[in-house]
Amino acid sequence: MGKKVILLFLLIALPVLVFLFLKAFGDNQFSIPVYYQKGLGDSLTTPCLDREKEQYVLQFSHLPKEVIHVVQLESQDGPVLKTRLEELERVQDVFYNVPEIQLSTFLDGNTLSRQAVDDYNGRIDFYESFWNIKTLSSSEWLSLKTCHLAMKPIDNRVVLIDRQGRIRGYYNILERDETDRLIAELRILKANMEKYE
Repeated sequence: MGKKVILLFLLIALPVLVFLFLKAFGDNQFSIPVYYQKGLGDSLTTPCLDREKEQYVLQFSHLPKEVIHVVQLESQDGPVLKTRLEELERVQDVFYNVPEIQLSTFLDGNTLSRQAVDDYNGRIDFYESFWNIKTLSSSEWLSLKTCHLAMKPIDNRVVLIDRQGRIRGYYNILERDETDRLIAELRILKANMEKYE
């Protein structure tokens, strides 16, 4: 009988003790990848990309450092644009009051007017303090896409950039689970930022 009591005690108490130990001394930490830690290499054929063999850091005047950026590039109106804007509104709903996170949509001014995006206002709320919408010339827009964000011209993903200017993720937000992944990874970046400040 004595052995059964000891065994029963260990079966119940041991998991509780392990849980309490991990709760007190453990550190739940998640990380997300940092892209191009050894430079861009030959990942794209665009000649304007920086081919240095060190961590690639984005340098673009419309995306200042010290803020986490979610960047969307758009060139055409239609149902796909509406879906992307609706998915980004989900991101905005979670982070609109977080000053360290900024959402930026850059429009190719030659193929998509600002008015086309503004026409969605009412169905989609654009909080100007969080969501910046800028129109660029076609050449500046293409340069941002291919020379700064390391994307192919036909790529339509959203890009996550950390406060140091490093690319942390690409997301096809036409898929709802990709938007969910973006929101989760933004939370991780924000938590890690707060932890080390």
